[in-house]
Amino acid sequence: MVLTEAHIDSLDALGGHTLSHAGYNSEGKSPSERLVLLWSNSAWTEIPLPPDLQSNGGALLGQTLVGKREVFVLGICIPWHMSPGVPPQERVKPWAQHERFLHLLQPAISDAIKNSPLIIAGDFNRFIPRAWGPKAPYALLEETFANVRIVTSGLLTPLNLPTIDHVAASGPIAARSVRGLSRFETDGRPRSDHFGVLVDFEWIPPNPPPG
Repeated sequence: MVLTEAHIDSLDALGGHTLSHAGYNSEGKSPSERLVLLWSNSAWTEIPLPPDLQSNGGALLGQTLVGKREVFVLGICIPWHMSPGVPPQERVKPWAQHERFLHLLQPAISDAIKNSPLIIAGDFNRFIPRAWGPKAPYALLEETFANVRIVTSGLLTPLNLPTIDHVAASGPIAARSVRGLSRFETDGRPRSDHFGVLVDFEWIPPNPPPG
């Protein structure tokens, strides 16, 4: 499970294990706030990421087990288009911090996909396909994720809504189903300003040897 903009104890009721990353511009936040939070039934091994990447957005890479199989998860939170610079006193143009993070993320993804299977999930702060905003940052987003399969593009059933929270994958796994989860409690109160995304993955069996 990947959460963005959550508190470190958000998933304590599930037991299991968490990894967390405070993210960029963390000054002024409460001590429990995290930009990225990873959860698994199994223990995590954190894999170091470039400090420049982590200091310009939210990024956390970990290895865990699903059953007896090794899985790598890259949780990210891409800065929104009006994000301030780093440090926050730096004045930047709209989309500048978003693009800065993508430039740093691209080589990190190229390195991370050497681990297999890899799941990338989090807040991309962008609809896929593009619904609004300038074309240049979107082209950079496409270039950044060119070597992984984004499985959350378009409208997600049963909500029939697009999402800015996405899931991508590489390696021997495929999305069996993708759906949106209501952002409202059963009594109608909002749980979040984002709705949830649930992806069921299945293992792709290896090709049999020829002959």
